[in-house]
Amino acid sequence: MILEARRLSVSIGPHAVCRELDLALAAGERLAILGRNGAGKSTLLATLAGLRPADGGELFIDGQSYADLGLRAAARVRGWLGQDRSDPFASTVLEAVLTGRHPHLSRWSWESPSDARIARAVLADMNLADMESREVRTLSGGERQRVAIAALLAQQTRLMLADEPLAHLDLNHQIATLELLSQRARRDGIAVALVLHDPNFALRYCDRALLLFGDGTHAAGPVDAVLDEDTLARLYGHPVRRITGADFPHAVFVPK
Repeated sequence: MILEARRLSVSIGPHAVCRELDLALAAGERLAILGRNGAGKSTLLATLAGLRPADGGELFIDGQSYADLGLRAAARVRGWLGQDRSDPFASTVLEAVLTGRHPHLSRWSWESPSDARIARAVLADMNLADMESREVRTLSGGERQRVAIAALLAQQTRLMLADEPLAHLDLNHQIATLELLSQRARRDGIAVALVLHDPNFALRYCDRALLLFGDGTHAAGPVDAVLDEDTLARLYGHPVRRITGADFPHAVFVPK
């Protein structure tokens, strides 16, 4: 397993995010983390990324703890995309994407032509090839988000953890991003964990789902087993209906 949590407990102050979570994510698997605002999705993902301590339990990346791996080695295995976008210094789009190559460089090395080729390839994958010379602070929110995803892809890790990667993206770029991440998971054996808001994207593009109910309880398993009308109604506090049929090659959930 690339990512494994055993009896993991996570909280934010007095608020329990999850208690004794058992989770395993193998190569090529895609996990969706779903829940209402404030349920702790981002906090859990940051814990899985080794960016904050858990309250209890064990967490393993490629069979090792983050402490045993160390920061640099962990960054070669696990890629992280958070919600915050901070650009304190002027940089081009290409330079921003090249930051994804830093874990693979020695302490005093500069990016090589090979690193630049990798960065340009992922820019093309994100339909940003014609923007590599743009200054990142001139981009729209959606364009900046796509640059951040490109940097994550340039890191070339075996595990990608992305917190709301679809934020600021319009529908065509949301679909293109999910298609690309799914392709990388299948082709390269990358394990992917995504915080999402739409259960329909989880049903269509993920193999497994983890639902956080906001009171420390959770449900986890294959998407077809976990995502149903009753469970989603409990999760979001609103009744939903599952629609299938000839006009819906992929089942969809809609509010009642």
